[in-house]
Amino acid sequence: MTVLVRLLRLLLLLLISGLAWPATAERKIFDDGAPYSLRAVGQLTVPGKEFSEGRWRMRDEHCSATLVSESLILTAWHCLDYYEDLSRSPVFVLSQSDALEPVAARQIASGGSMRADWALLRLARPIRSVTPLSLAEASDADTDLTLAGYARDKDLGEFGENLTYQTGCHRLEPLDGQWSTDCVTFRGASGGPVLASGRVVGVISRGDSTQRTYFAPSAQFFSAYRALALPARKVP
Repeated sequence: MTVLVRLLRLLLLLLISGLAWPATAERKIFDDGAPYSLRAVGQLTVPGKEFSEGRWRMRDEHCSATLVSESLILTAWHCLDYYEDLSRSPVFVLSQSDALEPVAARQIASGGSMRADWALLRLARPIRSVTPLSLAEASDADTDLTLAGYARDKDLGEFGENLTYQTGCHRLEPLDGQWSTDCVTFRGASGGPVLASGRVVGVISRGDSTQRTYFAPSAQFFSAYRALALPARKVP
């Protein structure tokens, strides 16, 4: 059997098994070698309560969020689904910056459902010591993606203690208004950014913890972000 025939057979096997698509990079813990811009990814704690077994129970939601302007953070809508106690505010903290204290936040816009699983929150005070991540409208050319968040798995995430990220994620088919990738995330990463060329093109919504992660594309919230983040034009 010639070398050429062997190579062709190997290529055919790869195509059949789905391995011809390059594997995504391994998931990593944020450290000095990580993209510096990921310092803008923080943790969001949302105080909430739910009715269970005949009574109300406190149920704090722990998600991820991204600083997208000095006073705005982006997260997933479902992270605030149980938020009803208005006496307590959601709290955002950039855990990769020791100089910052937690900042209260309030929701000012959202998609309002899992089909449009995004929310923008206004911070009680601006954060100027960390550079916000910028947004871009998602494009069909965005096939090399980075996902980041504070996943609460017991391994790399250490139950939400570590910011983890994964590069080389491939955008796959859409489903119910969301897009999917072949990177795997876990509970707690919801609300984290999906990046293409260093800019936010989506927000992590959900995943199956084994093969797929779904995200809300920036087309759903780009106009709301522009209206809230950019200064109003002066009328001549």
